[in-house]
Amino acid sequence: MTAAPPTFLAVSWITPLAGAIVGTSVLAPLVALWFLKLRRRKRVIASTLLWTRSLADLRANTPFQRLRFNLLLLLQILAVAAIALAIAQPEAEGLGSAGGRHVLMIDNSASMSAIETVDGAGAALGEPTSRLALAKDAAKARVRELLGGGWFSLGASDVMVVSFGSRAEIKAPFTESIGALEAAIDAIGATDGSTAIGDAVALARAFTDTQNRNDARGERTEAESGDIPTIELYSDGRISDLGALALRDGESIIYHRVGTASDNAAVVAVSAERAPDQPDKVQVFASIANPGPAPRKVSLQLAVNGAVRAITPQPIEVPAAVERDGVFVPGRSQATFRPIEQPSDASIEVAIVEDDSLRADDAALAVVAPSKRLSVLLVGGDGFVMRTLVSGLPIERFETTAIAAFDAAVADGTLRPFDVVVFDGVQAKRLPPGRYLAFGPPPPLEGLSAFGSKSGVYARFAREEHPVFRMAALDELYVSKMTAVQPDRSFQVLAEAAEGPLVLAYDRAEMHAIYVTFDPLDSNWPFQRSFVNFTANAVEYLGNAGDLIATRGLVPGEAIAVRLPAGSRDVELRIPNGKSVALAPDAEGNISWGPVEVAGLYRIEYSAGSSTARQSRLVAVNVANADEARIDPLPELRLGNTSVQGISVSATRRGALWPWVLALGLLIVVLEWWYYQRQVRV
Repeated sequence: MTAAPPTFLAVSWITPLAGAIVGTSVLAPLVALWFLKLRRRKRVIASTLLWTRSLADLRANTPFQRLRFNLLLLLQILAVAAIALAIAQPEAEGLGSAGGRHVLMIDNSASMSAIETVDGAGAALGEPTSRLALAKDAAKARVRELLGGGWFSLGASDVMVVSFGSRAEIKAPFTESIGALEAAIDAIGATDGSTAIGDAVALARAFTDTQNRNDARGERTEAESGDIPTIELYSDGRISDLGALALRDGESIIYHRVGTASDNAAVVAVSAERAPDQPDKVQVFASIANPGPAPRKVSLQLAVNGAVRAITPQPIEVPAAVERDGVFVPGRSQATFRPIEQPSDASIEVAIVEDDSLRADDAALAVVAPSKRLSVLLVGGDGFVMRTLVSGLPIERFETTAIAAFDAAVADGTLRPFDVVVFDGVQAKRLPPGRYLAFGPPPPLEGLSAFGSKSGVYARFAREEHPVFRMAALDELYVSKMTAVQPDRSFQVLAEAAEGPLVLAYDRAEMHAIYVTFDPLDSNWPFQRSFVNFTANAVEYLGNAGDLIATRGLVPGEAIAVRLPAGSRDVELRIPNGKSVALAPDAEGNISWGPVEVAGLYRIEYSAGSSTARQSRLVAVNVANADEARIDPLPELRLGNTSVQGISVSATRRGALWPWVLALGLLIVVLEWWYYQRQVRV
């Protein structure tokens, strides 16, 4: 446990000039009145004792004489000072570390969009407010506390503002300008990304790190404590890389805990697929996560292009989250909707009907391509099994050719266009842009190297969530002989054995391929139903690849990268908030924009060729993060071996002191009147 940084009470003044004017304009005449000589009537007295007292009173009221101590004068001065201080309106800023540099790090990830109805002390807020808004208000108050000036302010040297979520951004470098810092804090917008703080800390250290400075002799000098900033974190504490962060010597961190709400459920995955035998119908699947400690029931609604098409007849029960071997595991449930008729392309949205504290993750989107009948070319189609299987698929056109004829057509540019080309145990010399399903010998793809063969292989792992493995498990697969290959990072391993990859995927702008590293006849796969399902899934997956961004949605923090037809013009990206951004594709039609910060449906509109009709492509961006759905704030942070206790932002708000000071002034006035009356009666 690290020691807390030194803390002091900070006081700022709202109208200090008015208080100073009132104080000086009243105190000066008050003191002057005590110097003035009073006019008294002449009286004949019968005792010298009374004469001595009158003489002393006379000297005290003679101008320019030294004032003698008088309790009435002291009480009057104190009363005027207290009233003047009350007019200056002092406000207490709470407790905080004093002096030095401060870095205010404000979390703007998805969980900070959670809506709060009470503050950290349990008091009801005037209206529901997002955590980010509460954090920004607290950060601006902290800026005024640190740089407000005055005798009782904390007197920090300068302050930096950094926002962080899926990426970090410096909103304001070190400065003493309160206006610039408050404007920078106001400019922080909400995002739907995940939470990582490593880049934010690295940015702050880049401005203050003196560990590698060299002195005049070329030797390293140690960092001075004044150069090391105090990190002030405004967050709910749900930070993915917090365990990897370690404080350096002299560094300190203050954790301003934001929020109290914990009620949330999330749609963490959605997929929409067309069945090979019913291409006009769409089957929708969804996954729901519950990060709470108690089971809950949720109702789901399915919308197509914004119009509600179905609602689950009964609420779906989602189990509670559990801890397994020290790892938090949210409760999950799956939902399947009845197939819906949708021959054209569409955006599919699955949303939770019930309201909760975080709405950003209550819906997820998927994009489906329009229904179409595929054209398939089978190369090296001497095998009865593959020819029978592919020709039996619900496709519009099916042809076969020998590998020599295929290579010749590629060489002279006479190859007819096909949606999918299937290689049955043959290897092409060169592949033009297209979509390929290859069995056996490796296709000529860049980044794929073959180095022999393996025998007696069993499948050990498969990405069952991938569309090619829908109802196509490899649990019973045995391969007598496979090609040993080494793919680079451009390939995705979909299934593998201990000896190497079994199924690979290659997805690029104009090249899409599924490669099975063995001939099906060298395995027991043709005797299993999964072989038929896999082949049908792969042909459908490849046939629709690239038409729309339907196979994989994006998450906030990623960039939209799409290849449009060469020569596309007037490209616009319409983002969920209604704004549009003009994009300029390169010579090959590639466009890139991002990183995307907000979840929703993005539409790319463009014109291609000689046609004046506008074409479009859709990109779905989803939060899809079960960790971000866990919104209950952490009471303390663990940074390696260091523990930092959280302080609720409600505990750092300003408190008005002037009513108490005014009450003290009035009390002094009453005391002065009582003392004067007592003196008169004596």
